[in-house]
This record gives sequence, structure tokens and C-alpha cells, in this order.
Amino acid sequence: MKISGRLIDAFLALEETRHFGLAAQRCHVSPSALSQSISRLEAQLGIKLFDRDTRNVFLTPEGEIFSLGANRIAAEIRTTIEDISDRLQKKAGRVSLAAPPSIASNWLPERMAVFKSRFPSIELRLSDVVSDRCLDLIRQGQADIAINAQPGNPLELDSQFLFNEPMFLICHSSHPFASEAEISLRDLKKQPFIHTIRSGSVWQHVQAFLGSAGVVDTGLEVSQLGTLGALVARDFGLSIVPQFALTLCMRTGVAAVRIKDKKAVRPIYLVKRKNHSLSAAAQSFYEQLLLETLDPKNTSFEQGG
Repeated sequence: MKISGRLIDAFLALEETRHFGLAAQRCHVSPSALSQSISRLEAQLGIKLFDRDTRNVFLTPEGEIFSLGANRIAAEIRTTIEDISDRLQKKAGRVSLAAPPSIASNWLPERMAVFKSRFPSIELRLSDVVSDRCLDLIRQGQADIAINAQPGNPLELDSQFLFNEPMFLICHSSHPFASEAEISLRDLKKQPFIHTIRSGSVWQHVQAFLGSAGVVDTGLEVSQLGTLGALVARDFGLSIVPQFALTLCMRTGVAAVRIKDKKAVRPIYLVKRKNHSLSAAAQSFYEQLLLETLDPKNTSFEQGG
């Protein structure tokens, strides 16, 4: 059985006013049209909802029961409409973000803080996971937006390029490179190198330009950037990390030197599911990041935060 919202509205108006003329005015119909709506509702239910005489309209026992459900439905609809209105006005909502640890620990929190200051009632969630996992969360609908170093499959994901993040060499503070303002990839020939885990975006981007450098593999491969920094601090070798990862690596005994080769960068993308609308809250965050990073006056990413 399907009962239209118009019939429920007619019932509620008559229940409240107890007068066909007043109920008809509230529903913007004629008294006869309202009477027909009530008769149609009673026919669908197979029960009489109202008793009436020349002066009064009142609910039958079955009408009292129907009233409970009708008012509950009306209240739920009102609550839903209010919730949608709050979300459209950014008074409520949630944004789920995903980003690699280097971005999640450096560049992203400041942008989250700016958004939170504008929309304090919106809940922000963050998953700091490796690049491949970021894409999985977007595909599975568990994250709205990823700020990621991989664009993903264009058939599934909509990726907007944001900027190129510079790469830095990290070495022991006593290493000759430590006193240089910048170095070239060709300077790394025969240098002992510590790798990051292969499933991470750091390894994927470093390998793209490291092949011709002629480094010596130390046999060390780590998943945590903090571990990488600790190994470099103990002079086990040197490595290459993106700029936003430096805060996770730097400690006493570690020096960072910018790599001047143009190809030594990590592209950063703004990723969401293809052909899926973002919530009003998530769309606002998405637009904030696009506007900020596409602003030619904004150089915050070049400064590491």
C-alpha cells in the first residue's frame, strides 16, 4: 500500500484544525477537494478516520492510531529537512580525508584548521595512510577526498593536479653534502642509499629518477619515515624524501639538502570518486584546496607548510 504525502498532509491538517474549511486553506485546496482526499485515504486504509457532524470533526479510535504514525512521519520529514538545511548552510556535516603521512603531518593540518575556523560545526576525519591505501579509501567510499601523490585510475577517480612538491636529500650532518645549498642527482653516484617501502608514494616517485644516479643499495628498506631519519642520523646511508616528509625525518645528526634537478619532484593531486557528488561540507573543503593551491600568489607549499 502506497499512501501519498498529500493525503497524510490532508489528514494532519484536518486533525489539527478539526474544520474542513480551515484544513483546506492550510493545504491550499478547496473544502471539497480536501474532503475527497480524506475519503480516498480512508478507502485505501479500509477504515474510518474521522467522525463528523454539522459542527464537529473528531478522530475515530482507528484515526487516533493512524495519527501516531502520521505525526511521527511528519516529524521525521521535518527533522530531515532541517538537517539538510543545516548541511547546506555548513552548520553540520562531516568531511573524511585521506593523505599519506608526510602530507597529513605537515601540509594538510593547516588547511584543516582554516576550514574548521570557517565551519566549526563540521566534523573532520583524517586517515593518514600510504598512497595506495588512500586510493582504496576513495574507491570504497570511506573517504570523500584524498590529497595524494598518485592520481589513480581515471576511469574510477577524478584527480586534479595541485602542485609539485620538491624532493630533498637527507644525509648525516658530517657528510660533505650537508654543507651544500643544493645538489644534483648525478652527485649521488656510489653513495649508500636507504630505501623506503615499495608500496609508498615516496619510493614510487624516487625510483622514477633514481635509476640513473648510480647509488649503492644498503639493503635497508623501511616503512616509517621516522625510522629512515634515525638510520640516516646514525650514518647508515642517505636517502631522498619529499619536502613535507622532512619534519618526520629531521633530528640531531640529519641534514637536508634540496635537489636541483627539475624531475626531482613529487606531484600532489586532489582525488575524489568519479561521477559521485560530494556532500556540501566535502565540496567546500575540496573547493578551498583548489582555490588556495591554484592561487599564483600562494607559495605555502614551497615553504613546506
